[in-house]
Amino acid sequence: MMQKKMGVGYAYVGELEKKYVNMALDAGRLSQGEFVYKFEKKFAELHQQKYGVACNSGTSALHIALEALKEKYSWPERAEVLVPAITFIATSNACLYAGLQPVFVDVDPITYNMNPNLIESKITSKTVAIMPVHTFGQPCEMDAIVNISKKYNLKIVEDCAEAHFAKYKNKSVGSFSEIASFSTYVAHTITTGVGGIIVTDDTQLAEISRSLIAHGRACTCEQCIASNPNAVCKLRMKTKIDKRFMMVRLGYSYRIGELEGALGIAQLENHEYIMKTRKKNADYMTKALQQCQKFLQLPSFPNYVDHSFMMYPIVVKESANFSRNDLVCFLEEHNIESRPMLPLLNQPIYRELFGDLEDDFPVAKWINQQGFYIGCHHGLVVEDLDFVVSVIKDFIQSHNVVI
Repeated sequence: MMQKKMGVGYAYVGELEKKYVNMALDAGRLSQGEFVYKFEKKFAELHQQKYGVACNSGTSALHIALEALKEKYSWPERAEVLVPAITFIATSNACLYAGLQPVFVDVDPITYNMNPNLIESKITSKTVAIMPVHTFGQPCEMDAIVNISKKYNLKIVEDCAEAHFAKYKNKSVGSFSEIASFSTYVAHTITTGVGGIIVTDDTQLAEISRSLIAHGRACTCEQCIASNPNAVCKLRMKTKIDKRFMMVRLGYSYRIGELEGALGIAQLENHEYIMKTRKKNADYMTKALQQCQKFLQLPSFPNYVDHSFMMYPIVVKESANFSRNDLVCFLEEHNIESRPMLPLLNQPIYRELFGDLEDDFPVAKWINQQGFYIGCHHGLVVEDLDFVVSVIKDFIQSHNVVI
């Protein structure tokens, strides 16, 4: 019998998700309403922030976060934002969408996050922000990044797409910056099917963000976007045009609807189980693969970090007598899905836009050549994990290596 597919991502849709989606359908309101509002409020609260602004993707959330900061602080066109040299391309693309210039910083060889020791060398008179990415669910070294941002008067924009509920020294990711973004795409830790969400404590940034995701409309107060579709905002008709249809900035159509909000609320109610299972699965694989550490670099993180393990990253060491591609092909042959470890600077479009930069970022280049990730999600049980471990060990032993 064919071995079931061990995917890198998993979207659990249980009875609660179905119940809430059906409630949204029965209510007859598919555009943004009570479920989206509750999802925004609860998600922000769980990440120690006051406001949540849900939108149609994590990429949109990043884009809007940058646009909101750009408006608030009057950043000029082509102002520079520091981004890691290993991340999903959406991170730096969002800078380009906002008319900003990404400047790359090499990453740490153990955490794969932006290396704080390299940040200051990249700061120029044009630098306005640092965008740390909590890669694979591991929080960045935020103490160092916050200190640098204060020293140079830079803003921080956290990319938390892969790090729902992760913490650094008991403080939630997304709460170290004025504004941060998350993804709720189907393969992520919790999902709304498609979607993303901005979190912030700043009322002005929240209002700009709400406006930008809805074509730039003037009306951004919670009553107009929240739970009661029959409520009439007293401010709406105090202008010549109904404020809901008065556009005050060049905006976008980035909203989500009630079905996504319903899924999101159910996922949040199950988030403790989801996170506990992912961490348990990752820990199980790390322990089971200890004998392979001569050849494979496994995840490692300090005890003051609460890793959320969106995925399980592995780097093939130079000491191995096999290549990353050989191992990945073997895994795929056994129905174990894998992904390259977020290559960025070697992407064809980036070579076209920025030239051949890879040699300037040796750690990122090493990860591009040697790194990959597999799943450790809450859809995997012990038997699945044992199978993955056995396939990896069989591959290593097939290369005449005793483990």
